[in-house]
Amino acid sequence: MSLADHPFLESIEGKFLDFLEGVPDSMVLSDFKGRIVLVNANAERMFGYSRGELIGKEVEILMPTQFRTRHRHHRATCYANPGVRPMGVAQVLPALRKDGAEFLVEINLNPVEIGGHRLVWSAIRSVSDREHIFAQVRAAVDSALISLRSLIPICAWCKRIRDEHGVWEQLEQFIESHSEAKFTHAMCPDCLRKLDPANHDV
Repeated sequence: MSLADHPFLESIEGKFLDFLEGVPDSMVLSDFKGRIVLVNANAERMFGYSRGELIGKEVEILMPTQFRTRHRHHRATCYANPGVRPMGVAQVLPALRKDGAEFLVEINLNPVEIGGHRLVWSAIRSVSDREHIFAQVRAAVDSALISLRSLIPICAWCKRIRDEHGVWEQLEQFIESHSEAKFTHAMCPDCLRKLDPANHDV
């Protein structure tokens, strides 16, 4: 009997398929031998396979070849000690599309028992975009730190600052053009006393 002919498969689809299609993550249901039993549409889109191409295959089909042997051992260890856990805590894992494109994913495992059979739900989320955003933030922070550490020419008399293009700007203009800070003007007590000493004596 093939995996697709499992007696509990029809009941799984009837009970969970509508729910699975509304889940934002890619969902893959596999048995404790690592064979795929069910996937949702998001998994099809993410990996580029049809359901028929995935059902009955080992979950390792969804990762690059060089990681499959190690993952089989890791999977066997996880399945021997079932529990709701992230697969690879605080790390991202490589995944593989049908067309050979590799990308990064975050996987959470949830063992379940259906019809007397032990199965594992895998919720899979691509983190490639997130990693790209993190890289941009890190680059921006590094750039800002470099700017803060660099020497900034400032006129000793008028306090204007020379920017990277050689243009002398007022202090406020320079800071506003190199940050998100905005200025509102007021007058400190010392200046008030100088301008109007009669009404601001201390």
